[in-house]
Amino acid sequence: MGDPERIGDYWLAGRLGEGGQGVVYEAYDGEGRRVAVKVLHAAGAGRLAKEASAAERVAPFCTARVLHVETEGPRPHIVSEYVEGPSLRAAGRVFSGDDLHRLATAVATALTAIHEAGVIHRDLKPDNVLLGPDGPRVIDFGIARTTGMSLTRSGEVAGTPSYMAPEVLTGARATPAVDVFAWGAVVLFAATGRDPFHADHLGGVMHRVLSDSADLSPLPPELRALVGAAMDKEPAARPTARELLLALVSGGARDTPGLLAAGSRTARGVHVHDTDDPSLGTIAEDAYTGLGPRERELAAEVFLRLVAVGDDGQETGRWAPRAELVDGRPQEAVERILRAFSYVVTERDGLVALSRPALLRAWPRLRRWVEADREGLAVLNGLSAAARQWAEHGRRDGDLLQGSRLENVLNWAATGRKHVTLTPTERDYLRAGTELTRRRTRRRRLTTLALAGSLAVALVAGGLALWQGRRADAQRDTATARNVALETAALRAGDPVKAMLLAVAAWRISPGPDTRSALMSAFQQSERAAFRDPPVNGVARRVLSHDGRSLVSVSESGVAVHDVRTGARTASWAVPGLESEHLSGVSVNGSGRRVAVTTDKWITVWDVATGGLVARKAMPEGSGGRSAEYGDSESTLAVSLTDEVIHLWDHEADRTFGTLLDEGYVGRQHPLVDRKGRLLVVPGDPRFYVRRLPSWTTDDRLSAACEDQPYAAAFSPDGATLACAGREIKLVDPATGRQRPLPGGEHEYWPAAPSCELCGATARGLRFSPDGRHLAAFADRSLRVWRVADQREILAYRAEGEVSDVRFDGQDLRYLLDDTVVTLDLTPRVTDFRLDRAPYGTRLSPDGRWAVTMPDDHTTVLWDVARRRKVWVLPATGQATFAHSGDRLLTVADDGPMTLWDLSTRRRLWTAPQPYGMPPSGTQFTRDGGTLVVTTALTQAPVDFRLTRIDARTGRRLATLRTRSPGGVLTPDGRREASFDGRFYDVATGRPLGDGFGEGVLAISDKGVMAVSGDSMGRIALRAIDAGGKPSPLLRGVAERVAHLAFSPGGDLLASVGDAPGTLQVWDVGARRRLGGAMSAYFAGVPGGGGVAFSPDGGLLYVAEADGLVHEFVVDPARMARLVCGRAGRELTETEWREHFDEVPYREVCAG
Repeated sequence: MGDPERIGDYWLAGRLGEGGQGVVYEAYDGEGRRVAVKVLHAAGAGRLAKEASAAERVAPFCTARVLHVETEGPRPHIVSEYVEGPSLRAAGRVFSGDDLHRLATAVATALTAIHEAGVIHRDLKPDNVLLGPDGPRVIDFGIARTTGMSLTRSGEVAGTPSYMAPEVLTGARATPAVDVFAWGAVVLFAATGRDPFHADHLGGVMHRVLSDSADLSPLPPELRALVGAAMDKEPAARPTARELLLALVSGGARDTPGLLAAGSRTARGVHVHDTDDPSLGTIAEDAYTGLGPRERELAAEVFLRLVAVGDDGQETGRWAPRAELVDGRPQEAVERILRAFSYVVTERDGLVALSRPALLRAWPRLRRWVEADREGLAVLNGLSAAARQWAEHGRRDGDLLQGSRLENVLNWAATGRKHVTLTPTERDYLRAGTELTRRRTRRRRLTTLALAGSLAVALVAGGLALWQGRRADAQRDTATARNVALETAALRAGDPVKAMLLAVAAWRISPGPDTRSALMSAFQQSERAAFRDPPVNGVARRVLSHDGRSLVSVSESGVAVHDVRTGARTASWAVPGLESEHLSGVSVNGSGRRVAVTTDKWITVWDVATGGLVARKAMPEGSGGRSAEYGDSESTLAVSLTDEVIHLWDHEADRTFGTLLDEGYVGRQHPLVDRKGRLLVVPGDPRFYVRRLPSWTTDDRLSAACEDQPYAAAFSPDGATLACAGREIKLVDPATGRQRPLPGGEHEYWPAAPSCELCGATARGLRFSPDGRHLAAFADRSLRVWRVADQREILAYRAEGEVSDVRFDGQDLRYLLDDTVVTLDLTPRVTDFRLDRAPYGTRLSPDGRWAVTMPDDHTTVLWDVARRRKVWVLPATGQATFAHSGDRLLTVADDGPMTLWDLSTRRRLWTAPQPYGMPPSGTQFTRDGGTLVVTTALTQAPVDFRLTRIDARTGRRLATLRTRSPGGVLTPDGRREASFDGRFYDVATGRPLGDGFGEGVLAISDKGVMAVSGDSMGRIALRAIDAGGKPSPLLRGVAERVAHLAFSPGGDLLASVGDAPGTLQVWDVGARRRLGGAMSAYFAGVPGGGGVAFSPDGGLLYVAEADGLVHEFVVDPARMARLVCGRAGRELTETEWREHFDEVPYREVCAG
């Protein structure tokens, strides 16, 4: 029996291995994330359930994190992170020196994390240590146990004998000490490339483990003693994993989280050779990019014919006849595609299929193809099978489609296809069905012509000429533009300007959903430029200057300074001795005029302008120098040594002062000296350290103010404020130690992130902008920027890897990632403007022309939104409702009448009493403006409402009905109400109609398309209200409850605004896809509390907050293209054009 396609929610790509406890697969989740799935043998699953669940709690330090445990059902399994890289055994290399020490530290770090979770690995061996890109990772602890195991359970020895502790072999109960023994054996293997107790047979191995001592002579002295202690025959004599890690990392006592973080940092220094372990998606994308333009254009069609979609909407692999793939297409092009993708495609008996169905999740491009054609794939599969049977059985009339089935297929073939074209056999089949219909029926000529028209579109629009070599330039350009649009996302971090220009070019060549989405992403992208440090000899240490404009790189080649804006090298000089010393740090002072280089022997300070040596200080013997950091000071360096001594060295005065902080101190950030050299702060554990300088006296007031936020700190440019951060950000007066009130007075709490990103990060820090108006925090891959004045977050960004430095430069923020400096543009893509201070509310008109604000309890103000201008002052109102056309406004006083106002003439049309003398729960106009529908809740009962219809021209009451509808949205014809309770109601009778559609937020376009969202995951259902209410596949975006929905004037776009924190997404209704990424205006209040509306031309989108603040988003692609071109500042070169657009003639895309 073969392997299944899926296990739970995971798609399998192939076996990684098999052992006594189960089979391990490479797999991919629904979002294409690569994972490892271990399917356990059913007999042992129950015994492992408790321990496997405990493994989920293991902290992800040098381990492959357990993501999911499933012990029920026919296939119990454990899902963990996939680590790209070979095992220690498969790597085929011997470790020595620093690499051996770091590897030993990594495995000890992993064991400490595992044991802290109450788990014993029990099978630690070289095969279970993977050498990943970010250092060694221990795997397979997801099936580790905490209880002993009989030597002969099921006739097998559990574990690998060379790495099993003696007590396990004698049947004793296992303790964490068995893993410590295995750690010693693994380190010894790494140093020698041999199992430590090798023998010719199992009995010999077991005898040697029980009686012999391992040969430790290949180990360096500092590891020899530790490994010897770890491999002691007596479990009680062995150190714990934590004690091992303590000895390897620091030599002094540390808290466990600090130890794990330090061990993890050390592990990343292990030199790992490039691994050839690409993901399935990477393999496929590489194959795709290697195709020529003709094959690229065909690839989508070939792969989509290898996909089937069931009635439940789930896709699976499909066996397609080879004849179907080449029918009507250049056979040699199809053959080249199949050869290029031979790793993921298989063939048997003339049938072709995906050999690895996980490709459906692993390859983003294929996911997009499937999503675009999902609705039609089931139609295509049925059509292909039917046409094949018809052709193979003599083309009989009895096998032809007829009636509604034929019409449905023709409609799809004419209008519903995105990447699929019909084969000649399929076209002949549809033509024959149409001709049979014409012969057999005597329908009205109109019906026959309509059917014939659909057939013509299906046969011609599919592109007969495309596959016969007579394709038009427009079709070629469209396909090329779509492919380029899909490629832009991968270019943004490496070449942001080129990515932006390619997106503009793709849209200008072929405006469509794919290219418009790429254009919107380019408009939204924060990346503006990227500079990569040229290659150097050996390993380099890099840091940004305080002004963010220079990258300082130190390596065996010496010091090099580059202007990251121009790429020019502005300074360079040699540093003697770097090739023989261990380089541990580099720092730049505040002015950028001095660079401090730290090795294990010296701290040297250099003049950037001349490259001359300014000062030099010897490091204590054996200190293993850690770092010397300027902080904000010009001449004072805070020197940190591995034995936790921190002292200061003023190299201008050649003065050293300071002492040991505390035994057991753990630094969470580099020590920080203020600009005037009067204060030293050290975010650390067990406390936040503060020393007044030069006296070195403790300031407990300042320490106490930041005690509970000890992870990162920064001084404001004027030195008058200290920001300290953890779960929240506090601002403290350094002079008094008192916490400052947050600016703006609107908030008492400034959260640093939805979760404490800074708390668990290994690389972190805070940075003020030079003008003090902004504050940035970085924590591993996360970057956030806030406006200090009101604590509003203006950037939330995730880098591709761990960020090591961040600096501001005007409206730019630059971060250092390995050898690359990426520039982020902080200029808002959203225009904010305030109509009024409106504590009593704001409301936008449906057409976006008008807004009303209620600044006090006496007046209501009408605003022209586009001009930001106050145009009319009305009496106070409790409610305000605009007519759909925006030309009239209904106001309802809390204790008074309803009044209708004409906005074009600025006059009152009529006044009428409120139905039942109480404020309505809802008011709305029909689309033609002729009728006003008022809903009133008479009681607290959820089904006791009254619906009143009023003549909007006169204010005369037309009817009052009892209804169960609490209110909703009227259909375009005004005859039905889509209620918030998930039902349609007849406005004439108040009675429910038809089936329900689910409760939630509603919007209905002028074209009769309804959008509904009612779950916490933000999924949106679209359905035509006059087509039986059958929904299309759900729109899936950010997992956030939708608070507001709004259609554009033409109904082609849908905007959704999330509840909190208020994510904005724009959807192409026809393509059923999101345009660009999710956007945020970083709302200050309730997102969309004042309404959401497109401008009359559909080019702008307004989101109003209840207090009068309005956010304006550009959605017009032509305007976006102009703005993107302005940011790029240049045109695509002809070389760049040819690289991506191939045969498409070159044109300037930003001209004019």
